Amino acid sequence: MLKFARKLKTLLPVAFLSLTHLPMQAAEPAQAMLDVSKLASEEMAGRATESKGSALARDYIVSRLQQIGLAPCKDGFVHEFEFQTRQGVTRKGQNILACQSGSMAGHATAPLVAITAHYDHLGVRDGKIFYGADDNASGVAAVLAIADTMQKQPPQHDVMYILFDAEELGLSGSHAFAAKPVVDLGRIGVNINFDMIARGDKGELYASGAYHTPALKDLLLGLDGTQGVKLKFGHDRPEQGQDDWTRQSDHLPFFLAGVPHIYFGVEDHADYHQPSDTADKINPQFYLGAVDLLTRASYLLDQAMLTTDFRLKNKAGQTAALEEAGKGSK
Repeated sequence: MLKFARKLKTLLPVAFLSLTHLPMQAAEPAQAMLDVSKLASEEMAGRATESKGSALARDYIVSRLQQIGLAPCKDGFVHEFEFQTRQGVTRKGQNILACQSGSMAGHATAPLVAITAHYDHLGVRDGKIFYGADDNASGVAAVLAIADTMQKQPPQHDVMYILFDAEELGLSGSHAFAAKPVVDLGRIGVNINFDMIARGDKGELYASGAYHTPALKDLLLGLDGTQGVKLKFGHDRPEQGQDDWTRQSDHLPFFLAGVPHIYFGVEDHADYHQPSDTADKINPQFYLGAVDLLTRASYLLDQAMLTTDFRLKNKAGQTAALEEAGKGSK
């Protein structure tokens, strides 16, 4: 793990942080459903990496970031990278990055929050569009909703919003970012990753990653029941095998670099990686409730970082446990 020099402060335990001053709901929550519907439309044709649909999705996301009022982190919103597929073919992907300044004194050198989701999906296969509404238009729309809220009610710390490409191709976008980050990975205090957050058909949203950083569970427990959404913890223990989500989405490269993460997602459903993963299958009440919960979680983590270095609360040895793990994707 990367060494992190910031001294742990002990002003207040994270479990006692108040929800009183947090935004009650993401700004213009209906916009999140509009964003999902647009990204999962026939026009975007499943958003496969290097496809026309991917370019359309990228243009739409950048236009929304500009509309919100965010700035590029460095050299424009779009960052191109090359990667090799498992078959040894060299391909290109394009991550989207936007940055927001925090409101606290010294924010430019303080730890920052990285809020992430992948925007690619499976594209068209055998003439059928894999729309990818839950996977992962839902996560992208949540990032945009939180960015909108935070632009109007600034957080304490700097926030980097990253929309990854080529997650479905071995987490290639996030691995490329970690290999050539635009900021020192040692400055990232926590990664909040969204992947499939809309189809909580049992009313459940999982937070994965607290096994590795138990203080995160202490902080987030109070969000259970927000807008009727049941917040559950799990899918993050090594002995769970395929039910351990630690290596199954774009938080993995952060985890391997020693960055604490919390990954929000739902369990697999019948429409997972099927053409039937469409926007009309999403229950707006659950999804908008989940976006509200994730907005609150983002502010809670931002506030907690004023007093807590989550890196110092990471369990030792978790990186070694994954050294031989293969790449995966959800």
